[in-house]
Amino acid sequence: MGHKLLSKYLTGAAVLIPLLIFSISYGQYGNKDDILEQTETCLLCHDGQAETLRGTPHQLLSGDDLSSPIMMGCTGCHTDWEDHVDDPAAENIVAGPELGSLEQSQQCAGCHQTPHQAAMATTDPHGRGGYNCSSCHTVHGNQNRMLVKDEQENYCLECHNVVEAQFKARSAHPLQSGNIGCTDCHQFGGIADQLHAQGLNWTCQECHPLIAGPHIYEHPVTYEYLVEGSGCTECHNPHGSANDRLLKQPGDGTCRQCHMVPPGHRIAHAGLGSRHACIDCHSEIHGSNSNELFLDPDLGIKNVINCYASGCHSLGS
Repeated sequence: MGHKLLSKYLTGAAVLIPLLIFSISYGQYGNKDDILEQTETCLLCHDGQAETLRGTPHQLLSGDDLSSPIMMGCTGCHTDWEDHVDDPAAENIVAGPELGSLEQSQQCAGCHQTPHQAAMATTDPHGRGGYNCSSCHTVHGNQNRMLVKDEQENYCLECHNVVEAQFKARSAHPLQSGNIGCTDCHQFGGIADQLHAQGLNWTCQECHPLIAGPHIYEHPVTYEYLVEGSGCTECHNPHGSANDRLLKQPGDGTCRQCHMVPPGHRIAHAGLGSRHACIDCHSEIHGSNSNELFLDPDLGIKNVINCYASGCHSLGS
């Protein structure tokens, strides 16, 4: 398991490191006087644009305050500005929203050298889907935190409408009540994770630590996600489900995705064992500290009367 985890980590690192090197080399520190002069040239025609950036991380460097450590100027984002000055046509200037995801992530890399920015050019499903930075962020006239277009925590649902419907199912995580938000589970910047959920099941364990264990007897499906992609979502739909406990299948259907009904359950005692739901007996399904079959420790008392008292059967292991 350790070798597979290391291999997965190194694969992600191999993708990230070259891009970060590119990002660092791409970001150039300019001369304050040059930036100020270029910005003033732009504002001769684009009067009022400086106000749309005031108070934001992209506030323009001005002659009134040359002490700012962030030397932000119009030409830092709008490249090919020299041609535009000579011929001020719209096609002679680069505007971020018009760029593809790769080109825009490279442009933003001039200042933003983060895993989130780097992933947009590599593993991020938004980038592969044709979305770019400006699909979610706007620069001019935006005072929102992180410059997102909409400061609502669940702004993601604007596009992920199928997921929004899942949260309205009879069994669902409490998104509608405001107890959780999309970013509680999906953290942007996960280079190797296709769903932005950094270690899908570790995310679940943040709120469900008792279920997570560790247990003396582990149910393999709950830990194989480390290398095989299984885990909590093998049985549960994390957003919502028509079934109890977010289960993907009703009744015993979830268990029977992997397990058949043992022949003895069908035959012994007129098939009495097959008349019960799996979890009536195997209640410790996430893992057990007492029984390798995940049987309820109190099974002999509360379920099939006298089965264990007779001496014919034993909970044992």
